[in-house]
Amino acid sequence: MTTASDAERIARAFADPAALERLRRRHREEARADLSRVHPTWLARALLEESPAVRATVATRGPEGLARLLRGDGPPPRPDRPPHPEVLEWVMALWTERLVGGSDRDDDPPVIVGLTRTTPIEAFRLWRAVGRIKSALAGAGGPSPEVRDLAGRDVKAARDAGATGRRGVALLGLATAFRLLAECEPFAARRALQRIPYPIVRQARSIAPPTARIAPAVTRLEARILREAWDRLRSEGRIAIPHPPGGRP
Repeated sequence: MTTASDAERIARAFADPAALERLRRRHREEARADLSRVHPTWLARALLEESPAVRATVATRGPEGLARLLRGDGPPPRPDRPPHPEVLEWVMALWTERLVGGSDRDDDPPVIVGLTRTTPIEAFRLWRAVGRIKSALAGAGGPSPEVRDLAGRDVKAARDAGATGRRGVALLGLATAFRLLAECEPFAARRALQRIPYPIVRQARSIAPPTARIAPAVTRLEARILREAWDRLRSEGRIAIPHPPGGRP
């Protein structure tokens, strides 16, 4: 589905050859995922609906470590003859079609930057710091009843989802990420989520399920929480990159 922002880019592209080339490049990038930036659990998920023969073929010729993940469904079948070269080429070219590609952009929103340009340990620190702020807001630290109620609902949802301990606080922080991602371009949001293990994404979605519309005040609050957590970690030297400038989520 073409979004409003997509339509605006297309309109500008037809009036500007350079913009048209940038649009073409973005579409090419989105159609071909960089597997080095996709968590292996998403690769395994991309093969769930494929035939046993396709899964076995990709397991033996695809990214390292994928075969181990796929063994949870049982050992792959052994083919009785080598695959046809043309069919093999098609399989290896198309099995990632459920994944989203793309590249970093100067105008990426902070939530996209926080998910895609941090190391795994930095990302865990960031979303755990966000979760700690959210937990504080749910208590006496909330500046208003509305903020306390919002934070309290997230804390309760995290507990109901079985999210406890340090990992649970990080999952609570990802609820903020999900709300901010709802304001981003769908392809960019999907590309960012592919950096996180798919089971964690599913659990985080149970805390902050997607909604058709999010109140602007909620988006602004979540953006402030993310920035506060980010700035704290940056001042402590626990995250390498600064919070991106600008007011977008």
